[in-house]
Amino acid sequence: MATLTDLEAAIDSLINHAAGPTTYHLVQRVEEKAYEAYVFGLCLRAVSKLGVTPVLRTIVDNSPFVFRGAPGKIHSTYQNYGYASFTLNGEEFEIHAGVEFCGTSGMTHEVDVCVMRAADAETCRQRPNDPPAASLTGAWECKFYDGPLQKHLARAFVGLVDDLGTNIRLTGLCSNQTHDQMRLYFQPQRRPYPHLRLSPLHPESENRFVEVLAAELKKMTAMR
Repeated sequence: MATLTDLEAAIDSLINHAAGPTTYHLVQRVEEKAYEAYVFGLCLRAVSKLGVTPVLRTIVDNSPFVFRGAPGKIHSTYQNYGYASFTLNGEEFEIHAGVEFCGTSGMTHEVDVCVMRAADAETCRQRPNDPPAASLTGAWECKFYDGPLQKHLARAFVGLVDDLGTNIRLTGLCSNQTHDQMRLYFQPQRRPYPHLRLSPLHPESENRFVEVLAAELKKMTAMR
């Protein structure tokens, strides 16, 4: 199983800061939060695969790049929270970790890692509010466990995805562990993609995540 050290080394490589790991900061230096930052980094890799360089940004100034330790508001300036922006085929997006969104029911949900429309993110920073679920392009639940996955996690995430509405193009449950029945549960159309056994120890799973996201971004931005 991947360790905290493995995850931090992967984050540093994926974020690719010349100054090294001191350039970013995990509010909670634990596997669960490092895993979210790792999946955030895989999103950066997927964007780069399309020939686009994502730009790392922060709320207040340039350093350090802070990953949240708990669900937070996109407009919070409590710490120098980081995100990434990129433009693909003329469309602007942002990548975030640990941000809260307002579901179609009006309930607030944390999305562990997401890709969203940049214009909606900027609006919510300027006029503090939770972004609407309709602003989401992609959303991933991240579960780092030292034991087997539980089936209730899949059911709960499907319920969350349902409340995010039909605008969202891509969803997935990411975990360092696996569960055979969970793979079957996710097979029907419009259910989340099972990114299981996803960790720095399994390059094939990393590549699959990157390929799925890159293909969807390319397809979506070409449909204009």
